[in-house]
Amino acid sequence: MKKFRRFLLYILVFCIISILIFSLSGCYSIQSIDDLAYVVALGIDLGQDNNLELTIQLTFPNSSDSTSTSGEAAPTIINSVECSSINSGISLLNSYISKEINLSHCKVVIFSEAIANRGIGSEIYTLSNQVEIRPDCNIIISKSSAKEYITNSKPELENLVAKYYELTPYSNEYTGHIVNATISSFFNSLSANYSDPVAILGNGNKLNLNSSDTSIDPEQEFNIVAGQNPLIEYDRKSENLGVAVFKQDKLVGELTAFESLLHLILTNQFESSIISINNPYKENSSIDVALYYHKDTKIDARLVNGSPYVKSKVYLNARLLSVDKNSESLTPEKINDLEVLINSYLENAFLNYQYKTAKIFEADIDNVGKNLIKHFKNDKEWSDYNWSANYKNTFFDIDVTTNIKSSFLLSS
Repeated sequence: MKKFRRFLLYILVFCIISILIFSLSGCYSIQSIDDLAYVVALGIDLGQDNNLELTIQLTFPNSSDSTSTSGEAAPTIINSVECSSINSGISLLNSYISKEINLSHCKVVIFSEAIANRGIGSEIYTLSNQVEIRPDCNIIISKSSAKEYITNSKPELENLVAKYYELTPYSNEYTGHIVNATISSFFNSLSANYSDPVAILGNGNKLNLNSSDTSIDPEQEFNIVAGQNPLIEYDRKSENLGVAVFKQDKLVGELTAFESLLHLILTNQFESSIISINNPYKENSSIDVALYYHKDTKIDARLVNGSPYVKSKVYLNARLLSVDKNSESLTPEKINDLEVLINSYLENAFLNYQYKTAKIFEADIDNVGKNLIKHFKNDKEWSDYNWSANYKNTFFDIDVTTNIKSSFLLSS
Protein backbone atom coordinates (compact mmCIF):
# COMPACT_ATOMS: atom_id res chain seq x y z
CA MET A 1 0.00 0.00 0.00
CA LYS A 2 2.84 2.38 0.88
CA LYS A 3 4.55 1.60 -2.42
CA PHE A 4 1.33 2.40 -4.29
CA ARG A 5 0.97 5.76 -2.48
CA ARG A 6 4.61 6.57 -3.23
CA PHE A 7 3.99 5.71 -6.88
CA LEU A 8 0.98 8.07 -7.03
CA LEU A 9 3.05 10.80 -5.40
CA TYR A 10 5.77 10.41 -8.06
CA ILE A 11 3.15 10.68 -10.82
CA LEU A 12 1.65 13.81 -9.24
CA VAL A 13 5.07 15.48 -8.92
CA PHE A 14 5.90 14.55 -12.53
CA CYS A 15 2.61 16.07 -13.79
CA ILE A 16 3.17 19.31 -11.86
CA ILE A 17 6.72 19.66 -13.21
CA SER A 18 5.54 18.95 -16.77
CA ILE A 19 2.82 21.59 -16.55
CA LEU A 20 5.28 24.18 -15.24
CA ILE A 21 7.80 23.41 -17.96
CA PHE A 22 5.30 23.72 -20.83
CA SER A 23 3.57 26.80 -19.41
CA LEU A 24 6.83 28.74 -18.99
CA SER A 25 8.61 27.68 -22.17
CA GLY A 26 6.31 29.19 -24.81
CA CYS A 27 6.81 32.89 -24.23
CA TYR A 28 10.10 33.40 -26.02
CA SER A 29 8.54 33.66 -29.50
CA ILE A 30 5.63 35.97 -28.68
CA GLN A 31 5.75 39.20 -30.70
CA SER A 32 4.73 42.55 -29.36
CA ILE A 33 2.05 44.39 -31.34
CA ASP A 34 4.56 47.21 -31.71
CA ASP A 35 6.66 44.90 -33.90
CA LEU A 36 3.86 44.39 -36.44
CA ALA A 37 2.52 46.46 -39.34
CA TYR A 38 -1.20 45.79 -39.73
CA VAL A 39 -2.75 45.58 -43.20
CA VAL A 40 -6.33 46.93 -43.33
CA ALA A 41 -6.81 46.66 -47.11
CA LEU A 42 -5.17 44.44 -49.72
CA GLY A 43 -5.34 45.41 -53.39
CA ILE A 44 -4.60 43.09 -56.31
CA ASP A 45 -4.11 44.45 -59.82
CA LEU A 46 -2.89 42.95 -63.07
CA GLY A 47 0.79 43.81 -63.40
CA GLN A 48 3.14 43.58 -66.34
CA ASP A 49 3.64 40.25 -68.12
CA ASN A 50 0.52 38.84 -66.40
CA ASN A 51 2.13 39.24 -62.99
CA LEU A 52 0.40 40.86 -60.04
CA GLU A 53 0.69 44.31 -58.59
CA LEU A 54 0.06 43.97 -54.86
CA THR A 55 -0.98 47.04 -52.85
CA ILE A 56 -1.26 47.13 -49.07
CA GLN A 57 -2.69 49.82 -46.82
CA LEU A 58 -1.09 49.80 -43.40
CA THR A 59 -2.14 51.17 -40.06
CA PHE A 60 -0.49 50.87 -36.68
CA PRO A 61 -1.57 49.67 -33.23
CA ASN A 62 -1.42 53.16 -31.78
CA SER A 63 -3.41 54.80 -34.60
CA SER A 64 -6.51 55.13 -32.43
CA ASP A 65 -4.45 56.95 -29.79
CA SER A 66 -3.31 59.60 -32.21
CA THR A 67 -3.19 63.17 -30.92
CA SER A 68 -4.96 64.36 -34.08
CA THR A 69 -8.30 66.12 -33.77
CA SER A 70 -11.52 64.11 -33.73
CA GLY A 71 -12.37 65.09 -37.31
CA GLU A 72 -9.01 64.00 -38.69
CA ALA A 73 -8.54 60.48 -40.02
CA ALA A 74 -5.80 58.35 -38.50
CA PRO A 75 -2.75 58.12 -40.80
CA THR A 76 -2.15 55.13 -43.06
CA ILE A 77 0.64 54.09 -45.43
CA ILE A 78 0.11 52.63 -48.92
CA ASN A 79 2.81 50.54 -50.61
CA SER A 80 2.81 48.53 -53.85
CA VAL A 81 5.04 45.91 -55.42
CA GLU A 82 5.13 43.84 -58.63
CA CYS A 83 5.16 40.15 -57.82
CA SER A 84 4.29 36.70 -59.11
CA SER A 85 1.93 35.80 -56.26
CA ILE A 86 0.35 37.18 -53.12
CA ASN A 87 2.74 35.38 -50.80
CA SER A 88 5.84 36.47 -52.72
CA GLY A 89 4.53 40.05 -52.74
CA ILE A 90 4.11 40.03 -48.97
CA SER A 91 7.62 38.64 -48.62
CA LEU A 92 9.05 41.39 -50.88
CA LEU A 93 7.23 44.12 -48.98
CA ASN A 94 8.55 42.70 -45.70
CA SER A 95 12.05 43.33 -47.03
CA TYR A 96 11.40 47.08 -47.26
CA ILE A 97 9.27 47.69 -44.17
CA SER A 98 10.79 47.90 -40.71
CA LYS A 99 7.93 45.95 -39.12
CA GLU A 100 6.57 42.54 -40.01
CA ILE A 101 3.42 42.66 -42.12
CA ASN A 102 0.40 41.10 -40.43
CA LEU A 103 -2.92 40.35 -42.21
CA SER A 104 -5.05 39.47 -39.19
CA HIS A 105 -6.82 42.85 -39.29
CA CYS A 106 -7.35 42.99 -43.07
CA LYS A 107 -10.95 44.12 -43.67
CA VAL A 108 -11.20 44.08 -47.47
CA VAL A 109 -9.46 42.51 -50.45
CA ILE A 110 -9.91 44.56 -53.63
CA PHE A 111 -9.48 43.03 -57.08
CA SER A 112 -9.38 45.21 -60.17
CA GLU A 113 -11.90 44.50 -62.92
CA ALA A 114 -9.02 43.60 -65.26
CA ILE A 115 -7.73 40.77 -63.09
CA ALA A 116 -11.26 39.60 -62.26
CA ASN A 117 -11.96 39.21 -65.99
CA ARG A 118 -8.90 36.96 -66.21
CA GLY A 119 -9.93 34.85 -63.21
CA ILE A 120 -9.11 35.06 -59.51
CA GLY A 121 -9.42 31.41 -58.52
CA SER A 122 -5.78 30.93 -57.53
CA GLU A 123 -5.79 34.15 -55.49
CA ILE A 124 -8.98 33.12 -53.65
CA TYR A 125 -7.53 29.72 -52.76
CA THR A 126 -4.33 31.40 -51.59
CA LEU A 127 -6.26 33.81 -49.36
CA SER A 128 -8.43 31.01 -48.00
CA ASN A 129 -5.27 29.12 -47.08
CA GLN A 130 -3.74 32.18 -45.41
CA VAL A 131 -4.18 31.59 -41.68
CA GLU A 132 -3.88 35.28 -40.78
CA ILE A 133 -6.75 36.51 -42.98
CA ARG A 134 -10.16 36.10 -41.41
CA PRO A 135 -12.90 34.37 -43.43
CA ASP A 136 -15.27 37.35 -42.95
CA CYS A 137 -12.91 39.67 -44.84
CA ASN A 138 -14.93 41.26 -47.67
CA ILE A 139 -14.15 41.02 -51.39
CA ILE A 140 -14.60 44.06 -53.64
CA ILE A 141 -14.26 44.18 -57.43
CA SER A 142 -13.19 47.68 -58.47
CA LYS A 143 -14.03 49.09 -61.90
CA SER A 144 -10.89 51.18 -61.49
CA SER A 145 -7.57 49.74 -60.34
CA ALA A 146 -7.41 48.32 -56.84
CA LYS A 147 -4.63 50.78 -56.03
CA GLU A 148 -6.85 53.71 -57.03
CA TYR A 149 -9.67 52.33 -54.91
CA ILE A 150 -7.45 52.14 -51.83
CA THR A 151 -5.83 55.51 -52.45
CA ASN A 152 -9.21 57.23 -52.81
CA SER A 153 -10.83 55.52 -49.82
CA LYS A 154 -11.10 58.48 -47.47
CA PRO A 155 -13.68 57.97 -44.72
CA GLU A 156 -15.73 61.00 -43.75
CA LEU A 157 -17.62 59.73 -40.70
CA GLU A 158 -14.90 57.50 -39.27
CA ASN A 159 -11.42 58.36 -38.00
CA LEU A 160 -10.17 54.83 -38.50
CA VAL A 161 -10.07 53.53 -42.06
CA ALA A 162 -10.30 49.96 -40.75
CA LYS A 163 -13.66 50.79 -39.15
CA TYR A 164 -14.79 52.40 -42.41
CA TYR A 165 -13.97 49.25 -44.41
CA GLU A 166 -15.64 47.08 -41.78
CA LEU A 167 -18.93 48.99 -41.65
CA THR A 168 -19.43 49.82 -45.34
CA PRO A 169 -20.64 46.35 -46.50
CA TYR A 170 -23.32 46.33 -43.80
CA SER A 171 -25.24 49.10 -45.56
CA ASN A 172 -26.96 46.23 -47.38
CA GLU A 173 -29.04 45.76 -44.21
CA TYR A 174 -30.94 49.01 -44.81
CA THR A 175 -30.38 49.73 -48.54
CA GLY A 176 -30.21 46.34 -50.24
CA HIS A 177 -27.91 47.86 -52.87
CA ILE A 178 -24.79 45.76 -52.22
CA VAL A 179 -23.99 42.34 -50.82
CA ASN A 180 -21.90 41.34 -47.84
CA ALA A 181 -19.53 39.15 -49.86
CA THR A 182 -16.73 37.53 -47.85
CA ILE A 183 -13.76 35.34 -48.66
CA SER A 184 -15.60 32.46 -47.00
CA SER A 185 -18.80 32.83 -49.06
CA PHE A 186 -16.84 33.35 -52.29
CA PHE A 187 -14.71 30.27 -51.66
CA ASN A 188 -17.73 28.14 -50.79
CA SER A 189 -19.55 29.11 -54.01
CA LEU A 190 -16.40 28.66 -56.06
CA SER A 191 -15.70 25.18 -54.72
CA ALA A 192 -19.34 24.03 -54.93
CA ASN A 193 -20.78 22.52 -58.12
CA TYR A 194 -24.23 24.08 -57.79
CA SER A 195 -23.62 27.86 -57.50
CA ASP A 196 -21.46 30.77 -58.63
CA PRO A 197 -19.85 33.52 -56.54
CA VAL A 198 -20.61 37.23 -56.20
CA ALA A 199 -18.65 40.15 -54.79
CA ILE A 200 -19.21 43.80 -53.91
CA LEU A 201 -18.97 46.10 -56.93
CA GLY A 202 -16.81 49.16 -56.29
CA ASN A 203 -15.11 52.03 -58.05
CA GLY A 204 -12.17 54.23 -57.15
CA ASN A 205 -12.54 57.13 -59.59
CA LYS A 206 -15.13 59.21 -61.41
CA LEU A 207 -16.40 57.29 -64.42
CA ASN A 208 -19.80 58.81 -65.06
CA LEU A 209 -21.18 61.87 -63.28
CA ASN A 210 -24.71 63.18 -63.59
CA SER A 211 -26.03 63.90 -67.04
CA SER A 212 -27.73 67.18 -67.89
CA ASP A 213 -31.07 65.38 -68.07
CA THR A 214 -32.81 66.04 -64.75
CA SER A 215 -35.90 63.91 -65.42
CA ILE A 216 -36.06 60.77 -63.29
CA ASP A 217 -38.19 57.71 -63.87
CA PRO A 218 -38.86 56.46 -60.31
CA GLU A 219 -38.83 52.84 -61.46
CA GLN A 220 -35.37 53.31 -63.02
CA GLU A 221 -33.88 55.45 -60.25
CA PHE A 222 -31.84 52.61 -58.73
CA ASN A 223 -30.70 51.01 -62.00
CA ILE A 224 -27.18 52.27 -61.42
CA VAL A 225 -23.86 50.71 -60.46
CA ALA A 226 -20.60 51.92 -58.95
CA GLY A 227 -19.15 54.62 -61.19
CA GLN A 228 -22.56 56.18 -61.90
CA ASN A 229 -22.74 58.13 -58.66
CA PRO A 230 -25.98 60.12 -58.32
CA LEU A 231 -24.56 62.68 -55.87
CA ILE A 232 -24.89 66.23 -57.20
CA GLU A 233 -21.69 67.45 -55.53
CA TYR A 234 -19.27 64.60 -55.96
CA ASP A 235 -15.70 65.22 -54.90
CA ARG A 236 -14.84 61.67 -53.88
CA LYS A 237 -13.51 58.92 -53.57
CA SER A 238 -14.20 55.24 -53.59
CA GLU A 239 -17.76 53.93 -53.68
CA ASN A 240 -19.62 50.62 -53.49
CA LEU A 241 -22.86 50.06 -55.38
CA GLY A 242 -24.15 46.92 -57.05
CA VAL A 243 -22.89 43.35 -57.31
CA ALA A 244 -20.09 41.78 -59.36
CA VAL A 245 -21.26 38.49 -60.94
CA PHE A 246 -18.86 35.59 -61.48
CA LYS A 247 -19.06 32.48 -63.61
CA GLN A 248 -16.86 30.19 -61.54
CA ASP A 249 -13.77 32.39 -60.94
CA LYS A 250 -14.20 34.86 -63.84
CA LEU A 251 -16.11 38.14 -63.77
CA VAL A 252 -18.96 38.02 -66.30
CA GLY A 253 -21.18 40.99 -65.43
CA GLU A 254 -22.65 43.28 -62.83
CA LEU A 255 -25.97 43.89 -61.12
CA THR A 256 -27.46 47.33 -60.59
CA ALA A 257 -28.47 48.57 -57.14
CA PHE A 258 -32.06 47.43 -57.75
CA GLU A 259 -31.02 44.02 -59.09
CA SER A 260 -28.85 43.60 -56.00
CA LEU A 261 -32.02 43.98 -53.93
CA LEU A 262 -33.68 41.18 -55.92
CA HIS A 263 -30.63 38.96 -55.43
CA LEU A 264 -30.73 39.49 -51.67
CA ILE A 265 -34.42 38.58 -51.52
CA LEU A 266 -33.98 35.37 -53.53
CA THR A 267 -31.00 34.27 -51.41
CA ASN A 268 -32.70 35.14 -48.08
CA GLN A 269 -30.21 37.86 -47.17
CA PHE A 270 -32.70 40.72 -47.42
CA GLU A 271 -33.70 42.89 -44.45
CA SER A 272 -35.11 46.20 -45.72
CA SER A 273 -34.99 48.66 -48.61
CA ILE A 274 -36.95 51.41 -50.35
CA ILE A 275 -38.32 51.38 -53.90
CA SER A 276 -40.33 53.91 -55.89
CA ILE A 277 -43.17 53.04 -58.27
CA ASN A 278 -45.33 55.21 -60.51
CA ASN A 279 -48.44 56.46 -58.72
CA PRO A 280 -51.53 55.02 -60.49
CA TYR A 281 -53.77 57.63 -58.85
CA LYS A 282 -51.80 60.77 -59.69
CA GLU A 283 -50.04 61.54 -62.95
CA ASN A 284 -46.32 62.38 -62.92
CA SER A 285 -45.87 61.31 -59.31
CA SER A 286 -44.48 58.32 -57.51
CA ILE A 287 -45.11 56.31 -54.39
CA ASP A 288 -42.25 55.40 -52.10
CA VAL A 289 -42.55 51.94 -50.62
CA ALA A 290 -40.41 50.54 -47.81
CA LEU A 291 -39.96 46.79 -48.19
CA TYR A 292 -39.20 44.56 -45.21
CA TYR A 293 -38.37 40.92 -44.71
CA HIS A 294 -41.43 38.82 -43.90
CA LYS A 295 -40.31 35.21 -44.30
CA ASP A 296 -37.83 33.21 -46.32
CA THR A 297 -38.21 32.90 -50.07
CA LYS A 298 -39.23 29.39 -51.12
CA ILE A 299 -37.60 28.01 -54.27
CA ASP A 300 -38.84 24.82 -55.94
CA ALA A 301 -36.55 23.55 -58.70
CA ARG A 302 -37.19 20.46 -60.82
CA LEU A 303 -36.70 19.04 -64.29
CA VAL A 304 -39.65 19.35 -66.67
CA ASN A 305 -39.20 17.63 -70.05
CA GLY A 306 -35.46 17.63 -69.44
CA SER A 307 -35.24 21.39 -68.78
CA PRO A 308 -34.83 23.04 -65.35
CA TYR A 309 -38.01 24.72 -64.09
CA VAL A 310 -37.82 27.05 -61.09
CA LYS A 311 -40.82 28.36 -59.16
CA SER A 312 -40.09 30.95 -56.47
CA LYS A 313 -42.41 32.33 -53.80
CA VAL A 314 -41.46 35.67 -52.26
CA TYR A 315 -43.04 37.06 -49.09
CA LEU A 316 -42.57 40.72 -48.13
CA ASN A 317 -43.98 43.30 -45.77
CA ALA A 318 -44.30 46.87 -47.02
CA ARG A 319 -45.13 50.32 -45.74
CA LEU A 320 -46.18 53.33 -47.80
CA LEU A 321 -43.84 56.25 -47.16
CA SER A 322 -45.28 58.87 -49.53
CA VAL A 323 -47.45 61.33 -47.63
CA ASP A 324 -49.47 64.18 -49.14
CA LYS A 325 -52.98 65.60 -48.88
CA ASN A 326 -54.32 62.96 -51.25
CA SER A 327 -53.00 60.09 -49.14
CA GLU A 328 -56.13 60.18 -46.99
CA SER A 329 -58.05 58.78 -49.96
CA LEU A 330 -56.06 55.55 -49.80
CA THR A 331 -58.92 53.37 -48.66
CA PRO A 332 -58.46 49.68 -47.79
CA GLU A 333 -59.67 48.86 -51.31
CA LYS A 334 -57.00 51.07 -52.85
CA ILE A 335 -54.40 49.57 -50.51
CA ASN A 336 -55.31 46.16 -51.91
CA ASP A 337 -54.99 47.53 -55.45
CA LEU A 338 -51.53 48.87 -54.59
CA GLU A 339 -50.52 45.46 -53.25
CA VAL A 340 -51.49 43.93 -56.58
CA LEU A 341 -49.56 46.66 -58.41
CA ILE A 342 -46.42 46.18 -56.29
CA ASN A 343 -46.63 42.40 -56.64
CA SER A 344 -46.93 42.67 -60.42
CA TYR A 345 -44.06 45.18 -60.62
CA LEU A 346 -41.76 42.99 -58.53
CA GLU A 347 -42.72 39.79 -60.36
CA ASN A 348 -41.77 41.34 -63.71
CA ALA A 349 -38.53 42.65 -62.18
CA PHE A 350 -37.65 39.24 -60.72
CA LEU A 351 -38.26 37.44 -64.01
CA ASN A 352 -36.15 39.95 -65.96
CA TYR A 353 -33.40 39.57 -63.38
CA GLN A 354 -33.49 35.77 -63.31
CA TYR A 355 -33.44 35.41 -67.08
CA LYS A 356 -30.55 37.89 -67.16
CA THR A 357 -28.48 35.68 -64.84
CA ALA A 358 -29.36 32.59 -66.89
CA LYS A 359 -29.30 33.79 -70.50
CA ILE A 360 -26.67 36.56 -70.35
CA PHE A 361 -24.39 35.68 -67.43
CA GLU A 362 -25.09 31.91 -67.36
CA ALA A 363 -24.15 32.14 -63.69
CA ASP A 364 -26.24 30.61 -60.91
CA ILE A 365 -25.67 33.22 -58.18
CA ASP A 366 -29.03 32.52 -56.48
CA ASN A 367 -28.24 28.90 -55.52
CA VAL A 368 -30.90 27.44 -57.82
CA GLY A 369 -28.74 24.35 -58.30
CA LYS A 370 -28.77 23.72 -54.56
CA ASN A 371 -32.54 23.23 -54.79
CA LEU A 372 -32.32 21.11 -57.95
CA ILE A 373 -29.58 18.73 -56.86
CA LYS A 374 -31.92 16.82 -54.52
CA HIS A 375 -33.69 15.35 -57.58
CA PHE A 376 -30.52 13.50 -58.63
CA LYS A 377 -29.60 10.11 -57.24
CA ASN A 378 -25.93 10.78 -56.51
CA ASP A 379 -23.05 13.17 -57.06
CA LYS A 380 -21.93 11.42 -60.24
CA GLU A 381 -25.36 11.83 -61.85
CA TRP A 382 -25.36 15.52 -60.87
CA SER A 383 -21.83 15.99 -62.16
CA ASP A 384 -22.69 14.32 -65.47
CA TYR A 385 -25.69 16.63 -65.86
CA ASN A 386 -23.26 19.59 -65.87
CA TRP A 387 -25.35 22.24 -64.14
CA SER A 388 -22.90 24.98 -65.07
CA ALA A 389 -23.71 24.43 -68.76
CA ASN A 390 -27.44 23.77 -68.28
CA TYR A 391 -28.39 26.73 -66.09
CA LYS A 392 -28.92 28.83 -69.23
CA ASN A 393 -31.80 26.52 -70.21
CA THR A 394 -33.80 27.24 -67.05
CA PHE A 395 -37.41 28.46 -67.12
CA PHE A 396 -38.57 30.70 -64.30
CA ASP A 397 -41.86 31.46 -62.61
CA ILE A 398 -42.42 33.61 -59.51
CA ASP A 399 -45.17 34.57 -57.11
CA VAL A 400 -44.74 37.68 -54.93
CA THR A 401 -46.97 38.33 -51.93
CA THR A 402 -46.69 41.80 -50.39
CA ASN A 403 -48.56 42.85 -47.27
CA ILE A 404 -48.87 46.65 -47.08
CA LYS A 405 -49.16 48.32 -43.71
CA SER A 406 -50.19 51.90 -44.37
CA SER A 407 -49.41 54.68 -41.91
CA PHE A 408 -53.04 55.74 -42.35
CA LEU A 409 -54.54 52.39 -41.33
CA LEU A 410 -54.86 51.38 -37.71
CA SER A 411 -53.67 47.85 -37.06
CA SER A 412 -53.46 45.82 -33.88
